[in-house]
Amino acid sequence: MPGNEIIGVLRFSYPAKEGFAVSGMEEAALEAHLYDDARLKARFRLLETVALPSLAAQTDPDFALVILAGTTLPIRHRQRLRSLESAYPFLQVCFMERTGALAAAKRSFRRGIRGAPSHVTGFRIDDDDAVATDYVARTRDMADRLLGADLANRPTVVAFARGVYWDMHAPAQPFWDFREAQPLGLACAMITDADLPTCVYRYNHRRLPCHVPTLMEPDGHAFLRTLHGHNDSGRSIPPHATRLPTRRARRMLAERFGLDADRAIALMPEPPAAD
Repeated sequence: MPGNEIIGVLRFSYPAKEGFAVSGMEEAALEAHLYDDARLKARFRLLETVALPSLAAQTDPDFALVILAGTTLPIRHRQRLRSLESAYPFLQVCFMERTGALAAAKRSFRRGIRGAPSHVTGFRIDDDDAVATDYVARTRDMADRLLGADLANRPTVVAFARGVYWDMHAPAQPFWDFREAQPLGLACAMITDADLPTCVYRYNHRRLPCHVPTLMEPDGHAFLRTLHGHNDSGRSIPPHATRLPTRRARRMLAERFGLDADRAIALMPEPPAAD
C-alpha cells in the first residue's frame, strides 16, 4: 500500500487575490475588513470552539492541519494562532504573503507533509465548521481502498453527503439534517500524488465531479456547517432539509463532533428554545 498522508488546510482570514466574495476589494480595504478586531474576535471564538475541538477529537490522530494566514495579520493575532500549536499536536500555522488562493493552498498542503508519502489526501475546512470525530478515519479508509485498487491514479475526490446545518440566529429552530446532492467544501478531500499537481481548492466544490472522479458516501453525519451572518459564501438552510430537534442536536455536538455542547451553544446570540 503506498504511503498516504491526510492533511487539512484551514484559511484563517487570508487575504487571497481571488477565491472569496471580498477578494476583489483593494488590498488596504480588504485587510481592514478581514482584520477588524470584532470580526477576528468572532472568528477566533468559532475556530477555538468549533473547528479545532472537532479535529482534536478524531479517532484517527495521524493527520496534519495547516492554518494559512497572511503575513500582514496583526502580530497579536499571529501570536494567538502560534499559541494554538502547543495545544494541538496536529496543528501547524503558516503565514504567507498575499497570492492567489490556489497557489497558497498548494503551498500550505506541502507544508503539512511530515514524511515521504507517495500520496496526499488533502481536505479543506473553514474556521466556523466541524467534522465528525471519525472523519479522518473514514477518509483514510476510502482513500486507501481506492489507492489499493488502483482507482486513484489521477486526482480523485472522496466526500461525505450527510451533515448538520446550524443557524446560530434562529433560536426557534437552529439545527437541520441534510444530505448534499453535490460535494460540499466541508468533509471533502482530494487524493493526489505527493507533489500535489493540484488540490481540493482547485475547483468550485459543487463542480468537482465535472473535473475529477468523485466518490460520495451518503451515510453517517460527517459535517457541522454553521450559519452566523458573516459567512463569505452566503450560506442558508437548504431546501428540503429536515428539522433536527435541539435536544438531539446538542447530544450530537458532543458525541458526534467532539464539542463542548454548552460552549458551542453559547455562541448563539440568543439561547435556543426548548424542544
